Amino acid sequence: MSAVDPLAWRMPPRWVLLVGVLSIVCAEVGGASMARFKVELARWARNAMLAQPTVHGLVGVRDVDERILDEALVKFDAGLRLFHLHAEGMGLVVIATATVAATLARPGVARRMIIALLTVGGAGYPVGYLVWSALIPSRGLDNAKAIAEWLVWIPFGSAAIVALWWLAGLVAWRMWRA
Repeated sequence: MSAVDPLAWRMPPRWVLLVGVLSIVCAEVGGASMARFKVELARWARNAMLAQPTVHGLVGVRDVDERILDEALVKFDAGLRLFHLHAEGMGLVVIATATVAATLARPGVARRMIIALLTVGGAGYPVGYLVWSALIPSRGLDNAKAIAEWLVWIPFGSAAIVALWWLAGLVAWRMWRA
């Protein structure tokens, strides 16, 4: 006879797995789209920036304006790439950490809160890079970044960090008790 392992891995709720997998799928579709439509995206962003010269500090001198536009286009592309990387990674983090939480946390409010914070924070954080990229042409580099920080990165990143610290404390407590 074999004894039941008290630390057998438990699956997180299905909706968590779905969110994690959808995050990875969105990352892959975003990466493929970014590669396929690179020229079209850059053209759109450049035209949108040229339509709002004061937002970007364009002065009408080609040598000066090209440097400003190039920097903004590099940041625009970087935001799309960072979305791809973070959505892919955070999808895996959501699945892995929610599995640890489902296994180690006792059933109840604490487990549900940790899993919810991990899932919402982990899946929402990468969207900030899309928001940042989408706003650069119309709002400029600094304003776009500030909006993405306050609307997406700070709330969703904070949720994920709080959940990860809570989970780390729970794991440490379980190890200390053992």
